Amino acid sequence: MQAASKPRNAVDGFTIVEMLIVLAIGGLIALIVFAAIPALTRNSRNNQRRQDVSTILQAVSHYELNKSGNFPVDSDLASLSLGSSLTYYSAGPSPDIQFFANQPGTVSNLNDVNKVRVYQYQICSTTTTGNSSSSGAGSLDIVALFAIETAGGSSPQCEQL
Repeated sequence: MQAASKPRNAVDGFTIVEMLIVLAIGGLIALIVFAAIPALTRNSRNNQRRQDVSTILQAVSHYELNKSGNFPVDSDLASLSLGSSLTYYSAGPSPDIQFFANQPGTVSNLNDVNKVRVYQYQICSTTTTGNSSSSGAGSLDIVALFAIETAGGSSPQCEQL
């Protein structure tokens, strides 16, 4: 038996509709990937901010232990030796870190993703995200108020040591 032969006018290949479907699917995949990239980079920066804040709080705690319970002031920033251990915030000549000792009442964050404010005698508020309160706080309670990026702007955060 002999194999059936193709008609003379039959052509191998893809139709234009098949090509358009493949291109549309490829474009959809590319769109999804490119839409996810800003969120991934934002999450990476936010994780670094949280890690830097944790490093700052630990350095302040060590400072207090070594200085008989005294809380650092802005001029003591260099003595905390934070320069090389921070990735996002600057401890240099115009620092992004501010210290506030004996701050009474409630303190709220200003949604500035480029600043960290460290407070003595404060604990994180259980009712308002990004705020701290001196109510129930002791002399060794330290908080850092900072902000992280969101898709619509920034979100205040409070981290307590």
